[in-house]
Amino acid sequence: MRTHKLKIPYSEQLERLNASSASVWGECLSLKNSWDYAHGYSTGGSLDYECELWMDKQLSKPQPLHSQSIQHVRWRFFKNRKSFRELRKNGDKRAKPPYREKAFQTTTWKKQAIRFRNDLLGKKLSLSNGRGNKPLVVSLPKEFDIKYAESHIALVELVYDKGQYCLHFVYNVVKPVKSKLEGIVGVDIGEIHPMVSHDGVITNLFNGRYIRSLYRLRNKVIASFGKKIDRCERHSQRWWHLVKRKWKRIKKIDNQIMDGLHKHTTKLVKLCELRGIGTIVLGDLTGIRENINYGKRANQKLHQWAFGKITQLITYKANALGIKVEVIDESYTSQTCPHCVNRKKPTNRNYACKCGFTYHRDGVGAINIRQKYLGCLGVPVAAAMAPPVGIRLEGRCCSA
Repeated sequence: MRTHKLKIPYSEQLERLNASSASVWGECLSLKNSWDYAHGYSTGGSLDYECELWMDKQLSKPQPLHSQSIQHVRWRFFKNRKSFRELRKNGDKRAKPPYREKAFQTTTWKKQAIRFRNDLLGKKLSLSNGRGNKPLVVSLPKEFDIKYAESHIALVELVYDKGQYCLHFVYNVVKPVKSKLEGIVGVDIGEIHPMVSHDGVITNLFNGRYIRSLYRLRNKVIASFGKKIDRCERHSQRWWHLVKRKWKRIKKIDNQIMDGLHKHTTKLVKLCELRGIGTIVLGDLTGIRENINYGKRANQKLHQWAFGKITQLITYKANALGIKVEVIDESYTSQTCPHCVNRKKPTNRNYACKCGFTYHRDGVGAINIRQKYLGCLGVPVAAAMAPPVGIRLEGRCCSA
């Protein structure tokens, strides 16, 4: 699947559609409570399947939505319940099933409700909302490829994101043939350097200075606007003016951060393709933020660390080229000497072992992740290795 976004101007119809989807969600909650009461509050997966079939046959409140849009909300409801059960099985005691009603929720149209047309007034998208209801008609940009959209479109979603409505076009793409190349690269994901990769010969160090500067700017903008907003009467004209300006600035910086992450991950995947890499091995950082306390500044950086997003971007871009992505436990990989297997926690950016081996600490992590995946952790590497090759992301930070 691939997703493309299109910003659209606000209209009352957009709010009505997402409010109707939220109403369907509330109806699912109500019907599920009735089902649970009738079946002794049993929450097994098989009963959920029976409940979903029963719920589809119930008379729903009239909604200005396509029938398949209503079905998709119900499908999302039971998907959330399935995820809840899986989290509980894995030991997450805080996981809860869907229980809260919502004022608005994303509206989804499937292929049968999507129509494209190109006439004298330009390219248009028409999204059906069922019999007797006005369709949502949206103007498309001139460069929009209607032929590709008609042959590959799977879903269109109406998403509200920080004051802006967007249409997400979800396309089915041809599944690539798995790469037959045997090269393996280990990738260490870090907070200072977003990625450091090692393919057995070359170590690439992806510089994170520009992205970190954007995070610092974002924190300064939040603090600056927060002081001004706190001096205003809540919901006054100036209060709303400052809140809108604040989120406009934050959204711009977030877009710049995402652009930087996209450029770095694309560069990594392209280098892997050029060097004949068939497998990318990433370190698993799940739960690393739990119970951390390194001080106010360090904790803020770790909680803003986008390692999950980096993993997601690398995974889908690599899979699009047929490159396999594996995730393994990275415990102690940055502390273990690749030459003598001695463990030492580095105090700066360079790792220096008593055996004489010295290297960049994140490079050591990437080497050990690769060695661990190959089952060779503990097999000595060359004491003198080529220094990492730096890859800098050029960009201009927006003014404070």
